[in-house]
Amino acid sequence: MSMLEIHAQHPADTSAVFHLKGVIDGDAKEILGQLRVIHGNAVLDFSDVQRVNSMGLALLLSVFRDLHGQGARLTATGMNRMTAMLFKMTGVNQYLIGAAVPTPPESPPAAGLPMPVNSVAAAAPPVLVKPSGEDFMRLSVNLQERAQLEGWYFLNTYLQRRWGRLLRLEPRFGALDQEYMAPPEHADIAFVSPFDVCSLISQGFSVLRFPLCPADEAVIVCRGDDHRQSWVDFERPKILTARLESYVYLLGRLLMDESGFPSEQANYLFVGNDIKVVQMLLRGMGDLVILPKRVFAGLAALTREDLRVMDETQTDFAFHALCVAPHRQREAPAIAGLFDGIVGEGKGQQILDELGIHGWRPPQPEEVDMLMQVYRRYI
Repeated sequence: MSMLEIHAQHPADTSAVFHLKGVIDGDAKEILGQLRVIHGNAVLDFSDVQRVNSMGLALLLSVFRDLHGQGARLTATGMNRMTAMLFKMTGVNQYLIGAAVPTPPESPPAAGLPMPVNSVAAAAPPVLVKPSGEDFMRLSVNLQERAQLEGWYFLNTYLQRRWGRLLRLEPRFGALDQEYMAPPEHADIAFVSPFDVCSLISQGFSVLRFPLCPADEAVIVCRGDDHRQSWVDFERPKILTARLESYVYLLGRLLMDESGFPSEQANYLFVGNDIKVVQMLLRGMGDLVILPKRVFAGLAALTREDLRVMDETQTDFAFHALCVAPHRQREAPAIAGLFDGIVGEGKGQQILDELGIHGWRPPQPEEVDMLMQVYRRYI
């Protein structure tokens, strides 16, 4: 059921105003259809919109594109900073003739940015190797938490029984990857982080499904006793974060740039572990940290009291994803059906719930495009 309402003033006039209220998400398709009555000039008021998620952006983009083709001239007012940022990223702005919230200045193009201090250049992608045997598939899984390992083994066994084929589980632990484990580029099926999703797409993988679970978001934090209150107080801050190969790091940089602080002016130190990042900040070994929002929320209350949130994202598009290798494209529908088929099925659904996954959904092209735009901007 949609949580969006649209209240129209003078919808038949050339100066119609449409007040949007609530959440614009995948359930808002029918309600957003009310905007298709627009002819000529119209103002869309987003002042009472709480959130626009990735599915909602895809729907808005479709409606605005159709209205633009019919000659409508749309003006948006009342957008918060995060919605304005997402509109720019997804190209929604091209169908608007004005916005009340000014769009922050563009950051320099990624190609012109210097390498961050203490970072390393990304290695060339490995050559893809097709598995030697056709009697099994490699399932590479990037664990969101170590506690998920047992659940993925249960799910792997459950999938094998349903499919009647051998799946070889290859779990990975983010910054603590096992050196002996084959990288996800060598897998047939991969459930990977948003960063690796983008890397795999550039190597010919396709995105089969997004999980129904919270998106990855970033939070930028300083010490509670730091006298600097805004970005203008930082000249060349030392920013601690876990890994270069993390989409949370990319979201943090995007947040800085869209706030008007050029992220290339900061020094970055990648320490490999989110908890270590917090410990180093509290010891005065850095000025700011970029953390996953879920990690910050899970810190002890006493620790959070010693920290202060500078900024945080609410983008709702950076998800782990289920991907399939180029040489398995013909089997993609069967693989997608295998994972879809366990949703709502007793034991299978129980295993998914324990992993924090409540189902699967097909990706929207606009969602994948958003992921890739941020990835290409900084990598």
